[in-house]
Amino acid sequence: MVILAGFPIGGVLAVLLTATGAAAIRRYPYLALGLVAAGPLAAALLGWPPISNWSIACFVALLLALGGLSGPVTGVVIAAANLASVWIVAGTVNPAVNAEASVAAFAAVATTAVGSAVRESRRYWRELEARTTEAIATREAAVDRSVAEERLRIARDLHDSVGHEIAVVNMHLGAAEVHLPASAEASRADLAAAQRSVQAVLRETQQILRVLRVGAGPDALAPTPEHGRIPELIDTFRAAGLTVEATITGLTVPLPLTVSAAAYRITQESLTNAQRHGSGDVSVRVDIAPDGAVVIEVVNLRRAGASVRTVPGGGHGLVGMRERAASTGGQVDVREDGRFFWLTATLPVNGVTQ
Repeated sequence: MVILAGFPIGGVLAVLLTATGAAAIRRYPYLALGLVAAGPLAAALLGWPPISNWSIACFVALLLALGGLSGPVTGVVIAAANLASVWIVAGTVNPAVNAEASVAAFAAVATTAVGSAVRESRRYWRELEARTTEAIATREAAVDRSVAEERLRIARDLHDSVGHEIAVVNMHLGAAEVHLPASAEASRADLAAAQRSVQAVLRETQQILRVLRVGAGPDALAPTPEHGRIPELIDTFRAAGLTVEATITGLTVPLPLTVSAAAYRITQESLTNAQRHGSGDVSVRVDIAPDGAVVIEVVNLRRAGASVRTVPGGGHGLVGMRERAASTGGQVDVREDGRFFWLTATLPVNGVTQ
């Protein structure tokens, strides 16, 4: 053992090398690896028992692997340095003669493996959190987009009907003016002013419709949806191969424009979901009470592994149907038992759920 001024040179030098290497872990990991590996070798070469130094080297190896340095490289270098230091002191690495050799090497490999495992686990959880956050943001964006698209469809449907009604009012005003007696100049002037106002509203409505039609898709020019066309709608699904058992009552009951369009669209989207995600027959019940309240119930078998879409995919799923129902003051309720899927929409009179 080499001693200078009462201090073992091997022990002091080994501690200095290890401490310097530990301090350099963040900025210079490969330099740190070399210095830490040199610690037990310096101790052994200068006659100092290296057990404490290779123990510290194992701990630093864990920190190096945890910080991102290659696990295999770190483990091999530290294990080799530990094994060599034991060999220098004992003259053998035979575990039967000196068990310290195998312990020194195994400890280096084990601590490095632990550091690498913890680092990979942390990285996995960070990636999982990032993907989860991204998935939630993407889903929320898709739902928001679905709501906006369905509201645009509601606006188009409503403006179609409103534009038609305004045109009818304009025609009646013109007819009333013609039927007035020659002496009713004041009334004729009032009717003419009203007719000009209605025509201005009609022009503005047509302009709004042109804006709403831009990029509206192939169904933008289809007839305005209304509850009287529900049987025709069901026939189109039957023609496409879907078996539909339908019970419809009260089609002759007049409905407000928004309720009429909502009844058609909700029935359409319910059948679309049943066709995509169900199997077997579909039961549809549309009940329109004399007071105008509408109840739509659709029941179908669920296909194994299928789920009802809540984001756009040709239709607008539950999001779109709930938006439609909400626009009338109604609601959509769903339930399932693993085999069957029920959807019930209630569209009330005067926007009040009964």
